[in-house]
Amino acid sequence: MKVHFFQPPPEQRTGGLEAAITSLRDALTRIGVPVEDSLPERGEIAHFHGLWQPAHARLARESQRRGAAYVVSPHGMLEPWAWRHKWWKKWPYFHLLEKKHLQRAAVVLATCNAEAQRLREMLPGTRVEAIALGLTSGSQPDYEAARSALGWGSDERILLFLSRLHAKKGLDLLLRALAELPVPAQTRLVVVGGGDERYVAEVRALAKQLETRLPRIDWRGEIWGEARWPYFQGADLFCLPSHSENFGLAVLEACQVGTPALTTRATPWGDWLSGERGYVGEATTESVRELLARFFQHPPHTAEQRAQLAAWAHAEFSWDALAPRYAAIYRSAQAAH
Repeated sequence: MKVHFFQPPPEQRTGGLEAAITSLRDALTRIGVPVEDSLPERGEIAHFHGLWQPAHARLARESQRRGAAYVVSPHGMLEPWAWRHKWWKKWPYFHLLEKKHLQRAAVVLATCNAEAQRLREMLPGTRVEAIALGLTSGSQPDYEAARSALGWGSDERILLFLSRLHAKKGLDLLLRALAELPVPAQTRLVVVGGGDERYVAEVRALAKQLETRLPRIDWRGEIWGEARWPYFQGADLFCLPSHSENFGLAVLEACQVGTPALTTRATPWGDWLSGERGYVGEATTESVRELLARFFQHPPHTAEQRAQLAAWAHAEFSWDALAPRYAAIYRSAQAAH
């Protein structure tokens, strides 16, 4: 069996989507399922990543004409917040083109049960499967070395926001929540990521407006690839107060190196994070403020707690377990074609 990937342009998959697709490709290759970027032939499978790409519908039809089935991963692009965002453009496009593209798919892949249920309601009669994304590297906890390399003091509490800077990610909620708290003096917020210049200017203007009530903020810009791991490893709390995530890969990346995460029920992580693994609330300033207050009431995670969290993430989301499941879905999709 051979799989053929079709992806959005590079500028539209920067960050989590790029890491997710790359790690899936690598995992499939390791178990003997080759992945290419060309049109499939009879008996092969096409996998379309993301939506809103006019060429994908045409390429999907051509794949079927050649005798290949195809599957689609919306990657959260039909989640409620994403659907409402610029709905005036998406609504007509969806009903004219995208809906048929999805309905003709042998399988539509969701990354959690909640996304799968919403897709089934939107696409009755279409086969929808829920399957998680896996680890994007083998990185493990390395707290002290990471902090030393980044110049973070041993007495500092480091809050990390590492994601694409976009309205749905909720950085504004984090800033407003911090401004309403008595934040400990040795607290630093590190923001890693880039995005649309207009939005970045807006969120930095908000930080400037609130700066007398905020802790120190380091704006580090875009840092991807291996260079991002020390940030995850050295932080005391990873923050992704998102309005919408089909998975939230960065939350998994924090957990796999032992860093607890703060996120919202607009991500699927409420199903996975419990106890010392993290803090889950609503995508509102008030809820994020309450979660941060709970975090500041406790000492930083010990080395043992970090090791336990990392061990759980590696056991739950290893590609050794997930890649064969993807391969099985591909085979059943082609068999039913």
